[in-house]
Amino acid sequence: MFAKVLMRRIGNIQFTYKTRKLSSKPRLAIVGSGPAGMFACNGLLRKSNFLVDVFEYSPVPFGLVRYGVAPDHQEVKNVINTFDAMFEKNRERLRLYCNVKIGQDITFDELTRGYDAVLLAYGSYKARKLGVPGCASKNVISGSDFVGWYNGVPNAPTPDLSASNVVIVGNGNVALDCARVLSTASSGSLRISDIPDERLSVLEKTATKDIKILGRRGPENVSFTIKELREQFKIQEWDSKLEISETDLKNLIESLPKLERKKKRLTEVLVKNTGTTSGLRQCHFLFHRVPKEVVADSNGMVRELVVENTETSKTETFPCELLIYSIGYETLVLDGVPQNENKMIDMKDHCRVNINAECPAHVYATGWCAHGPRGVIVDTQQQSSFVADQIASDFIHTRHSIAPGVDLVLNERKVPFISWDAWKMIDQQERDQGKLSGKIREKFTTFEKFLSKRLE
Repeated sequence: MFAKVLMRRIGNIQFTYKTRKLSSKPRLAIVGSGPAGMFACNGLLRKSNFLVDVFEYSPVPFGLVRYGVAPDHQEVKNVINTFDAMFEKNRERLRLYCNVKIGQDITFDELTRGYDAVLLAYGSYKARKLGVPGCASKNVISGSDFVGWYNGVPNAPTPDLSASNVVIVGNGNVALDCARVLSTASSGSLRISDIPDERLSVLEKTATKDIKILGRRGPENVSFTIKELREQFKIQEWDSKLEISETDLKNLIESLPKLERKKKRLTEVLVKNTGTTSGLRQCHFLFHRVPKEVVADSNGMVRELVVENTETSKTETFPCELLIYSIGYETLVLDGVPQNENKMIDMKDHCRVNINAECPAHVYATGWCAHGPRGVIVDTQQQSSFVADQIASDFIHTRHSIAPGVDLVLNERKVPFISWDAWKMIDQQERDQGKLSGKIREKFTTFEKFLSKRLE
């Protein structure tokens, strides 16, 4: 079936790179199928006459919605239904190419020669390193790697969850997600989620009894959202508290009248949950702790984290058999994409890339790859809607094109991509298999059987 679909598409192509023929509509390539790319795509399909090809380096679509959103926050993943309807409604104008790496399988130069416009929306998926002595020790992992592992990212290494003492460095929602999943896994509450069975079985055997969430600055600087913070304090059988100084508590309380509503509500939650933890399972929120060294045992496994308490100027040592750090992301620039002195995409303005005059395509960027990792899905949606408006405006008078796309290049190089139809087959099989055990879906973590069928 896959081979027939592929050959039919190739057989219908009436152009090559050497001989371009006039098509009915201009062509747009979107690099990335996460929220930034999909929200922009949705807007452009409504506001322009583009033919759109979406490229995703993962074997399956939707980026952080599939692999980054917490498994107990399925309501956030419902945005996939919007994207699904978009693809189904626009089958004649919209195509998906998963497992295609721009910069490797297709060069950026080839992409700009194949399309009238290119929108970069591939996110920022490289975690910033902890950067202290010993940080390469075993069982020291980034928050994004841990989240990716329990969310089913293919080939993700399995952490050792026999640790009783866990330290998480970071004061954002990823840190909270990691703490919450570790806190709730053994209760069985995640069994109906979309965590793959083999990874869920590892999680449910976790021996974690003590979690320390470390902030390098004070509690007033946390980047938590109120929903995620409240969830940690409500977990049964766990006592979670902010263990802060009288000075920090006083400053938080005094700041309340001056804060805007959203920040005020968050600060009120912080103040309400200060104290000293007790009980068999404890989660400590600690601040002003700057990691200085990771201490490993003779086998290279992490055993302690040495920190500086910048509030007291003292050195502290925490027992630690699993160290998770979530201190932001590094922005990646794909090979061939212009970059500035800060090693980010060289932007001409809020959405246009500063491309050289010889480039045959207009190049745009949105989301984390354009402006750095910040905000939540709603922020991404607003930004992508703006970018879609700008692209549509730039092409308002463009009705025809000689851009050929990259189908022939992919075929000549035998790049085994997964189309929208192939993804829908995967999607249905995951849902069907999940139903057998009462789960939302049973995520696949390998896709070779789907890729190989495309080349038969």
